[in-house]
Amino acid sequence: MMVIQSYLTIVFDGSFYKAVLECHDGSNYSVASVTLGSSEPKMSLILKLINRDYQRFHFRHELDGTRRVTKHINPKRAQRLANKTMKSLGISTKAQSTLQKQLEEKKKLRKTQHSTEKRLAQKLHYQKRVAKHRKKHRGH
Repeated sequence: MMVIQSYLTIVFDGSFYKAVLECHDGSNYSVASVTLGSSEPKMSLILKLINRDYQRFHFRHELDGTRRVTKHINPKRAQRLANKTMKSLGISTKAQSTLQKQLEEKKKLRKTQHSTEKRLAQKLHYQKRVAKHRKKHRGH
């Protein structure tokens, strides 16, 4: 029997509320984030988000086996670091790192799309300019 654990965390991120959904089954970990808006979300909105608008979540998957092995840390220091991150962040650092990777991938994709669109626009502009030049020097 496979057990899937899901956690929904609502976070106020400066000016917007965000819903962060973490799913963990035996070997996979995935996380997704959705911006809810600037006003505090009501319970009815959260239930609607989970029950009806689940497709708005775009999950980023990460295998548990790909994590790095860390050296031993003093247990008291680890507890202090955990308390510090929980106070300042509100969500797990694993979820944040996975969301950061997803954001970077989207950024790269957006940058490549923008550069190809810009190149095509420059090519079209050049072709129009050449056509206009040829039309002017056609003869009488």
